[in-house]
Amino acid sequence: MTGRLTVRSAATSPFVQLAALAVLAAAQLGVARPQSPAAPADDGARPAADAAKDPGLHFTDVLEASGVRFRHHFLDSESGTNFRVNPYDHGSGICIADVNGDGLDDLYFLDFLGPAALYLNRGGMKFEDVTALSGIAVDRALKVGAAFGDCDNDGDLDLYVTTYRGGNHLFQNDGHGVFTDVTKKAGVGYTGHSSAVTWFDRDGDGDLDLFLCNLGKFTTDTVSQEADWFFEGVSLPFGEVTKTPDARNPGEGCILWDNRGDGTFADVTKEAGVSASEWNADAAVADIDLDGDLDLYVTNMFGADRLYRNLGDGKFEEITTTALGRTSWGAMGARFFDGDGDELPDLYVVDMHSDMWLNPDERDRVHPTAKFNTPAGSNAKDWKEITSPEQTHAHTVLFGNTYFRNRGDGRFEEMSAQANLETWFPWGIAVGDFDDDGAEDLYVPTGMGYPYYFWPNAFLRNDGKGVFREQADEVGLGIPGKLRRIEGTTIKGVKATRSSRAAAVSDLDGDGDLDLVVNNFNHEPYLYRNDSPPRHALRLQLRNRVKSAAWGARVRVVTTARTWSRELANAQGYLSQSSAVLHVGLGAVAAVERVEIFWPGSRTPQVVAAPPLDRVVVVDQQ
Repeated sequence: MTGRLTVRSAATSPFVQLAALAVLAAAQLGVARPQSPAAPADDGARPAADAAKDPGLHFTDVLEASGVRFRHHFLDSESGTNFRVNPYDHGSGICIADVNGDGLDDLYFLDFLGPAALYLNRGGMKFEDVTALSGIAVDRALKVGAAFGDCDNDGDLDLYVTTYRGGNHLFQNDGHGVFTDVTKKAGVGYTGHSSAVTWFDRDGDGDLDLFLCNLGKFTTDTVSQEADWFFEGVSLPFGEVTKTPDARNPGEGCILWDNRGDGTFADVTKEAGVSASEWNADAAVADIDLDGDLDLYVTNMFGADRLYRNLGDGKFEEITTTALGRTSWGAMGARFFDGDGDELPDLYVVDMHSDMWLNPDERDRVHPTAKFNTPAGSNAKDWKEITSPEQTHAHTVLFGNTYFRNRGDGRFEEMSAQANLETWFPWGIAVGDFDDDGAEDLYVPTGMGYPYYFWPNAFLRNDGKGVFREQADEVGLGIPGKLRRIEGTTIKGVKATRSSRAAAVSDLDGDGDLDLVVNNFNHEPYLYRNDSPPRHALRLQLRNRVKSAAWGARVRVVTTARTWSRELANAQGYLSQSSAVLHVGLGAVAAVERVEIFWPGSRTPQVVAAPPLDRVVVVDQQ
């Protein structure tokens, strides 16, 4: 069943709600919202797979027939013929959002040397390029990341786009997917070396605030000969920063803008206590202590990351050392999710820069699942693979990915080795229960492109207890050997290798399971349709009081067998944003007793009794 259903509930005590809503839900089961072309009404429930059998998870790349003709264009003068190690090999953001309110998730791709591209979803994995009419091409600028969020509380999704020295932009949506630049009026303009951006209600006032990550300066003031709207870069002193891994390498500084509710924003970075000012690549948001307030994690490309706890009034205190201990030294993407099913948000951070010690032609020296005692890897004179954090030369960081399991007492335990979550050349993180077994899996975009060898993206399948197994080839996400180099792209006589940067998740074809979009560097994207046998899932469209996506809302899904916890995340995972429809796989479970929804800023749940499965259930905040 793939339709949409609106369920309303009273904001009384959970006990009263359970009794009243059971009657209300039964009465409303026949009242569905208008259906989208990709999600026709269906009176039959999808059958659950046999719990004793493997669900046969499988993906198919359907890009060629989809109508998506986007290709990311790199800077040959920086990342190709004149290769330099600097953030000009970053970029390639991807956002998934329903920009025109038709119930179908659309695709927005970020590019360097070409316009960004907006593709409207026409159903059945078919897409139409509407960039020219949308107003969000942001041509003549190096686009890096973006995030959709309803900044003016009118019920539709607005957009913030980041660039490298091309000026960032805030676009207001007219409700039909046509955008107007309101950056100057809103007061959120910034021109520098920006990276990820995310929306969240940091002070619980009902308005979305905006957090921007910025890097350090890696460009000169000389205009490039390749295009007159970007500046020549300089190679980063990678060898120097590895010598002092505990150092705080200063960057341009992150910015937190407070939404005043009148179309304007105020910079409250300093007074809010979130003035991270290193080479900050990504931000992730979650209620880590389940107190109703949204907390913040910020990654650092060269040094310790920062974890900020929300004090409840929109101000934060840094708790990195006491809560986490050592963090990833060369972190890019970060993502909160409940990896072990204990209803607490855990944290996964991927560290690309701790793998940069390897020369491009030295694949035989790769130790993909190992951590080293220095960021120089086996190039260091006293290098060794470590088995405990104390063996690391640095005091505040680890060199590799980190997976922090939330203990529930204000502290996290680093479990990347036990969880099998160390990978090689990782950039981003996409999270989704792709096989609908009740445990969220991970997809990690990977690689460096020219002049490095090909390294495959990782698909890390969760066993339900927070232990992951690499299965990209088994589920159809592997890249055959003959396709690992980019056809038609030769640099210095050598074909460039494929590599990926960002990935996002959505049920794009409305069949009830999660599909996957990957934006690749200097290449076409991957558009993976999930062709797995159906299993039960609960899909929730959570809307706040202005009927917009309730980013940061947390749900508990209660059944007779077990309870799941999920949180609706805005952009996080490195330059990526997934669907606003919250997807909870249920495996063989055929019924949900109730859903408890904790709206941002609230500790008292709104309860929906016996929600229907296998269709999108719209729940409005009461």
